[in-house]
Amino acid sequence: MKDVQTLSLEFQPLVAQGFTLAECPRWDWRHQTWCWVDIAEGEIWRLTNGQAQARRWDDMLGCFALWKEDGFVLATKTGVYALENWDAERQLIAPLQKTHPRMRFNDGRCAPGGRLIAGTRNGAKEGDQGQFYQLQQGGQLEAMPMFAWTCNGLAFSPCGNVLYWADTGSSLIYRADYNPQTGEYGESTVFCDLTAFNGRPDGASVDSEGGYWVAMYSGQSVVRIDPTGTVSHVIPVPLENPTMVALGGENGNQLVVTSAAGSDKPGEVITATIAWQAVNEPLITTL
Repeated sequence: MKDVQTLSLEFQPLVAQGFTLAECPRWDWRHQTWCWVDIAEGEIWRLTNGQAQARRWDDMLGCFALWKEDGFVLATKTGVYALENWDAERQLIAPLQKTHPRMRFNDGRCAPGGRLIAGTRNGAKEGDQGQFYQLQQGGQLEAMPMFAWTCNGLAFSPCGNVLYWADTGSSLIYRADYNPQTGEYGESTVFCDLTAFNGRPDGASVDSEGGYWVAMYSGQSVVRIDPTGTVSHVIPVPLENPTMVALGGENGNQLVVTSAAGSDKPGEVITATIAWQAVNEPLITTL
């Protein structure tokens, strides 16, 4: 850890209001706007002309991906849904088959090649563990052999040939080879062990140099890991429970971090400028 740099950034609120469990920040390059979710409230949010707007369902919303010119694909407690545009009614693509009532979709995104990959979470911490699923052509959810009580940290290398994911409970980050054309993947191996750092790895993103940025829940920090699996930077954040990190913005150098409610204040969405560049999110193409 002696070569790890502490990087201090000037953070400010992206929006003024608070949230229960803000997650999945994502730069929507189609409309040049930031979006995110509040998992506990079943909400997807977007920031348009300085105004934050929300769509809400009575269904915990773990993550989303971009689809077509205006749509989204949503992964929730009950399944995967298509939202044709912001004002549309959602349409069920695939239900989440589960053996425990507290199982729900948690972290996920569109993989290079256009497939949704999303992991689940079993909040009871008993019975089945969560695992990742890949949405194939025709709306079939393919179970992937990547298991954790809380599946997190899904991200891809800039070339699309490496898949990363985090087991929050063990503080381990894994990597696996990935084929964007076919959706095939290799065996997961440990990429980085974060047990020596404060907090636990939650949601993540990758920059154009291949650096893996991950929010450290209850650790008041974000960690950047270089492509060799070595932690290069620790970024303190003014959040008790950071949940996910994203890179984007008009110039590609905006960092956004979300958080869950803490002991004395609600969850927040904050932002800062960084020296790295974002990689644009791909669009879902398998629907």
